[in-house]
Amino acid sequence: MKVLIVSFAFPPSNVIGAVRVGKLARYLDRRGHDIRVLTTDIVEDRSLPLEIPREQVVYTDYREQCHGLDRMARWLRGRRAAPTGAPPEQSSPRPLESSLRERLRRHYLALIHVPDPRADWLRTAIPAGRQLIEEAKPEIVFASAPPNTGLIVASRLARAYNLPWVADFRDLWVDNPYYDEPSWRKPVDAILERRVLKHAAGLVTVSPISADQLRRRHGKTATVVYNGYAEEDFPSHWPTAEAGETLTIRYLGSIYRGFRDPSALFAAIALLPDRLRARMNVEFFSDAEDAVLAAAAAHRMESIVVVKPRIPYREALERQMEADVLLLLQSSDDRDEGNLPAKLFEYLYARRPILFIGYKDGIGARLVIERGAGLVSSSPAEIRDQLERWLDDKRAGRLGTLDRSVARGLSRHDQYAKLERILMDILENRDRANCLQFAQARASARPVLPTGDDGA
Repeated sequence: MKVLIVSFAFPPSNVIGAVRVGKLARYLDRRGHDIRVLTTDIVEDRSLPLEIPREQVVYTDYREQCHGLDRMARWLRGRRAAPTGAPPEQSSPRPLESSLRERLRRHYLALIHVPDPRADWLRTAIPAGRQLIEEAKPEIVFASAPPNTGLIVASRLARAYNLPWVADFRDLWVDNPYYDEPSWRKPVDAILERRVLKHAAGLVTVSPISADQLRRRHGKTATVVYNGYAEEDFPSHWPTAEAGETLTIRYLGSIYRGFRDPSALFAAIALLPDRLRARMNVEFFSDAEDAVLAAAAAHRMESIVVVKPRIPYREALERQMEADVLLLLQSSDDRDEGNLPAKLFEYLYARRPILFIGYKDGIGARLVIERGAGLVSSSPAEIRDQLERWLDDKRAGRLGTLDRSVARGLSRHDQYAKLERILMDILENRDRANCLQFAQARASARPVLPTGDDGA
């Protein structure tokens, strides 16, 4: 099977979207399929391993256009153009003026960034994709979003070359619970989404709730393919449980105040007796040092919190396995019901107890509860009680790895085998339909033989 993968992010870019697509490319390549990837050259963190040959990937140039409105954009950001060599203006805009500018800026950006801020990729992705298809002759196109610009790229290329294509939604488009464009944009995006997906041969997403929403909106089959974990990326041996005084809780990832917020943990630690609080160590491997330390300071917990820089992907997996407890943060908003963090699957394979702070009725929380993998709570009192139990277990040497069953059936191999079958079924059905169409065409073109009833 010859597959063209379209994804704005791809290794070595170390972002979560690149992990899913990079691992899919690796899986299909090692299964013997001919894989080509169309992506961008925008890379901030180059620590994610590229696991297919470099020559199979086309990294297109990506630069955002200025749209000829630089002066307007500067004004909307609250800055006036200064003469060359002059210092920037120091005075701040009045509150009313600032509010108006922000509203105008929001609508302006919504007008020029359709379907999203990565729309300028179309300029380079379409011609590069055409050349790639001419050379590699793929049989099917697979596109992963967001950004949704990638779906437009795949749709246009597939229609131009009469290829089936599959859309993969890591996050939904119009039905994204955190959709925050101006109200006038939603009907525009709904029409665009419907047109882009009209000819898609299949829809894939990362959670059952998202799949239901796609089915309702588009009347198409939507298949759940979890992000999963890649066993081969982890160390081959789990650390043995050792007795100790210090309980180390680790978090690896981004922090968003109000969405991924560790405040409940710090509030819980503040409730511990001094003798237990002194045994706590909370480590964050994140690029959000200010947000973490501000949340810790609000509860006077700076002394037990350490924020370290982000680390390469495989090193992060090793750190997960070495932790006593893994912290997973999610919003407590019910809009996160269908959100299934990719990090959760890595945590489950690491087989360390999980402290899940977030929406307790969401699908991610249910997975932790059903598999007996840890505590789901946003209550400082409940978290404090669990911390006391973990501290006791740590001192007694009982804080070992969880049972293997917590991660059963969730490997990337299990999930991508399902996706591979979807792609192959689409091609087989297409071939079958083409054969039937060809047979019908031949039958209709067959000459009519004389029956002998004409008196000849």
